[in-house]
Amino acid sequence: MWRCIAALSLALISPIGVADDRPNIILIVTDNQSDKLLGVYGNEDVRTPNIDALASQGTRFTRAFAASGVCSPTRASLLTGLMPSQHGVHNGLPSVFDLEDYSAIEEFRSMPQTLSEAGYRTAMIGKYHLGVPDSPQIGFDYWVVLPSGHTTTFYDLEVIDNGQRYRVKDEHLTDFWTRRAVDFIEEQDSNAPFFLYLAYNGPYGLAPVVTRKPDNRHADYYRRHVPSFPQEPVHPFLRNYAIEASSGDHILVEQAANRDWLIEDPMELGDLGAKIEFSYAWQTIHALNNNEAMINLASQVTMIDDGVAAVAEALQKKGLNENTVIVFTADQGAAFGQHGLWGNSSAASPFTAQREHLQVPLIVNDPRVAEGPETSANIINQVDIFPTVLELAGLGDIEIANSPGRSFAPLLRGESPEWDDAAYFEYITTRAIVTSEWKYVKRIFGQPSELYHLASDPGERHNIINDPDKAATLVWLDGRLTDFFSEFSNEKYDPWRGGTAKALMMYWDYNEDFESTFTDWRPPFVERQERFSDLPR
Repeated sequence: MWRCIAALSLALISPIGVADDRPNIILIVTDNQSDKLLGVYGNEDVRTPNIDALASQGTRFTRAFAASGVCSPTRASLLTGLMPSQHGVHNGLPSVFDLEDYSAIEEFRSMPQTLSEAGYRTAMIGKYHLGVPDSPQIGFDYWVVLPSGHTTTFYDLEVIDNGQRYRVKDEHLTDFWTRRAVDFIEEQDSNAPFFLYLAYNGPYGLAPVVTRKPDNRHADYYRRHVPSFPQEPVHPFLRNYAIEASSGDHILVEQAANRDWLIEDPMELGDLGAKIEFSYAWQTIHALNNNEAMINLASQVTMIDDGVAAVAEALQKKGLNENTVIVFTADQGAAFGQHGLWGNSSAASPFTAQREHLQVPLIVNDPRVAEGPETSANIINQVDIFPTVLELAGLGDIEIANSPGRSFAPLLRGESPEWDDAAYFEYITTRAIVTSEWKYVKRIFGQPSELYHLASDPGERHNIINDPDKAATLVWLDGRLTDFFSEFSNEKYDPWRGGTAKALMMYWDYNEDFESTFTDWRPPFVERQERFSDLPR
């Protein structure tokens, strides 16, 4: 029976001392989820009582930002504390590599590797999307993963479970990940701490899965209570994306982009429907103003909420809840109608960096500090999570080489450290800086830039990039953005300085702008790197 965790005991325990007192750490990461899809972040239509309860006894950050716009680079940043221009993963990685046992981040210090070598038992359950998935990588011991990164359904999918491949039948994949996480927790004892990376591939919210009729236990509820999602005209950047995907068939694009998309089946539109059915771009547009997509997305979020309840209950039954830190976040955000956009930053041309794409939920429940709820408006970068986890594990003295991340553990303790309130974002040709008052989005190859005064325009509706009165502010923000990447990026992987990417830069290898702009530009590559370790070789 699914239970709310509001009554979960979170008694105080002693601060970190000897190794045996180190906390267990559970990092729960959802896929393409805006913070606006959670009740505790203000959504009154999507039911998330267990995530809300987690926040009610922890710290909720209202301004946490992803490092990039799609799954592989954000997950790489989360686990390494590095930006994409440092670790070299710039786009969603393929599912198959020519190099056996390839990991895209093996040469860097990572969260699982560091914790494993410090004596933690480590588990990877869910979506990995950072290399060859056949066997454990980067310090994980327990290994239950999805072989691919793109989700087309939540049923009848193949998984890799500690060396065994099989299909998960008659069970929603979110429930499967939860069940295997509970199995792992039940195997633990108090003799050694554990680290569980529970990486759901839901709610996902991308085409084609989001435009299909959901078949899970919450769908009927949302059919009776259809969520109120934003309904706006198609954004020009999404329209551009569809034009490119349609090989320049502008008449078809205009016909489709101006339709009423509240239809049961795009195939009903004949030849146009066939184009939609087989085009990712058109299915993305089809999700806009579509009740079925809204029902689907909301129900997948509540499926994850059930999983949070099951994990919390398993901890309590094992007596581990009083010494387990739970971090709940997402890889990146995604629009669900705002500005006439749907999905993550890749579903537009040029790539988008709206609030819904960058901002993610971040909740930290640490039972060793005073009970909340606490809310922090400090700006948190995704690369800050790794150093924070190290400090929580009593490993704060370990250096993450060249990382721009900083531990926000003092904020969890109610302290007021000096804090540079700025977040940085990059997705190939689009970069951004966000401060408490301003947001500046900069693009290369002649693509348009954007400037928003967040203090008066939190919805980012008025681009004032050409306002002469804001020229000095623009210079200041541009300087900060440039200085940040000049300090931290690796020229080898900095696409703005002619750098390349691991495995993939632009989808479908649309790399012409790089090839024509940078002499002797190196195409994306896959190569073995020396595996990082603190242990003697």
